[in-house]
Amino acid sequence: MDKKILVIGAAGFVGAPVAKQLLADGFAVRVLVRNADKARQLLGDKVEIVTGSFEDRTTLEKALADVSGVNISVPWQAEFQVTRDVTEILARQGRKNVRVSYISGTTALTENRGYAMIDEKIKAEDVLKSSGVEYTILRPSWFMDALALFVNDGRATVFGKQTQAYYFLSLADFARAVSKAHQTEAAANKTFVLNGPKSMLMTDALQQYCDSRHPGIKAASMPIWLVKMLAMMMRSAPMKDFVQMMAYFEKSPKVSQPNGAESILGAPSITMSDWLKN
Repeated sequence: MDKKILVIGAAGFVGAPVAKQLLADGFAVRVLVRNADKARQLLGDKVEIVTGSFEDRTTLEKALADVSGVNISVPWQAEFQVTRDVTEILARQGRKNVRVSYISGTTALTENRGYAMIDEKIKAEDVLKSSGVEYTILRPSWFMDALALFVNDGRATVFGKQTQAYYFLSLADFARAVSKAHQTEAAANKTFVLNGPKSMLMTDALQQYCDSRHPGIKAASMPIWLVKMLAMMMRSAPMKDFVQMMAYFEKSPKVSQPNGAESILGAPSITMSDWLKN
């Protein structure tokens, strides 16, 4: 395949599986990362590496040279800025046929505005849609792979009363969908909702994960107010951000409805049981 895809944030939780899948599907892959050694250890010798900050426009212009597609997999705090900068550079260069794939979220809906992460995702979606540059927006449900984040120091804890079920999706299935989005014209200028095979409550999904990976540990829940107090005592910014996210999901925000993604990007095939076997 003669297409070259730039993965911005390819050393991250989502970006690394995407970069690996693109390589497996025959794309030439360029990555923009801060740490070249880490990227090389993670992704191997087949990727082309551009080292620098995705917040620097000069570095972005260098990384965007001669690519036919871009995948944005950066922390949510930077998603709007990177999406805006990438599309402005491509539009200015007259390269509006370069496909930009962007990871949004199943609850990135106007009804859910008021939480910073969702506000940023909606802004990023809007700038893509108005840019004139080709895009594919992907709204995945919760990732199975994120369940490991809830297990620490021999305890498995869901923060808040999480009463809404989600169609847990494997990162591997998500990465295949991203790759497919760069292979087919039918994905141009579309927004796709990506759900896993089965709807589950967070606590039930976490218990299945523990039964397989941490036998004997029982999934429990902790009130948001208590976790917020612990985060303040620990002075942990990452924990504070995570608690804010779980407080948002405790409100059971509206989720995007299925919209036929399977017919274009393929149906997810990995169940929770399949994922736990690997």
